[in-house]
Amino acid sequence: MKNIKISQIEDIWFAYSPNQDLNHGAEFEGEIMLQTYDGKQYEMRKNPKLSFSSYDLSKKGTSGNYVIIKKSNSFNDDKCFMTLKYSNKGEDFIKVDSIAMNFQGPLGIVYRGTDGSSGENQKNRGTPLLFRDGKDGESGTHGTNGRSVGDFTGHVWKDNTYTYFHIQENNSSDVFKYKMTNGSHVQFDLSGGRGGSGGNGGNGGNGKDGEIKGDKTKRPGDAGNGGDGGDAGNGGNGGSLKLFLHSNCSGIQNQISFVAKGGYYGLAGAAGNSGEPGTPLSGQQAAKQGWNGSPGQVGQNGYDGGLTISFDDFNILDYE
Repeated sequence: MKNIKISQIEDIWFAYSPNQDLNHGAEFEGEIMLQTYDGKQYEMRKNPKLSFSSYDLSKKGTSGNYVIIKKSNSFNDDKCFMTLKYSNKGEDFIKVDSIAMNFQGPLGIVYRGTDGSSGENQKNRGTPLLFRDGKDGESGTHGTNGRSVGDFTGHVWKDNTYTYFHIQENNSSDVFKYKMTNGSHVQFDLSGGRGGSGGNGGNGGNGKDGEIKGDKTKRPGDAGNGGDGGDAGNGGNGGSLKLFLHSNCSGIQNQISFVAKGGYYGLAGAAGNSGEPGTPLSGQQAAKQGWNGSPGQVGQNGYDGGLTISFDDFNILDYE
């Protein structure tokens, strides 16, 4: 299977059962299949030559599970697209495939803030080749802040089959539209992103030992200082949602759950340790000890967001 040539491939596709709950935020099972011209089929989930990319679906490791992350701009937009690419010896077989949402099961409306990036750990310094003194360890870089989530306004109504959600971000013109089968549960997640951790400082290098060769004397080298740890990033703030329920779906309150936790701060980077000074020979002055670096600063958690629900007989045609 690892040596399938591009010329042998007849098709690649995404296989899944349409009887699963397939709605925004849902996790479901699927397989990537490859068929060669001799009729043989292969499951390609763990094949390193097969790549999966999508703006609508997120792959969960090599488990065979996927999450629908699509944000729709139309209530009738039920397709989630993906690109499947098999590469071998500089050649590619590329296939664009899709799944169809059935809007069954719980609905997840997720606007989580992205997590901050962690700082870079620095390498430890060794004993220098040309000089006597150990080099100072470099300081770890800082973690970045988790992203905060904005404020949203939503309008909710239903017909005989579906409950509809029209969601707009207050500070932009972005509008997203979702629907679920009547009687299902909806969860909003507007939690802030986690702050990135600071990078660890590198250890200082050791100084060289003292030397006496004939009439030449070399002093013992000083120890290098440890690098400082990078500061942690702050957690992002959770978002807020103002939800207007039409009178035709007022009973949906018990089917709504909401979370908008502020993101946790990242971990502070650890300080690097100083190196060891070189050992002096008899009659030589002792080399200087190095200083340990300072640990990075701890970040702050983001603030929680909130949900308010009101009832309003708005004109549904304004939001379809």
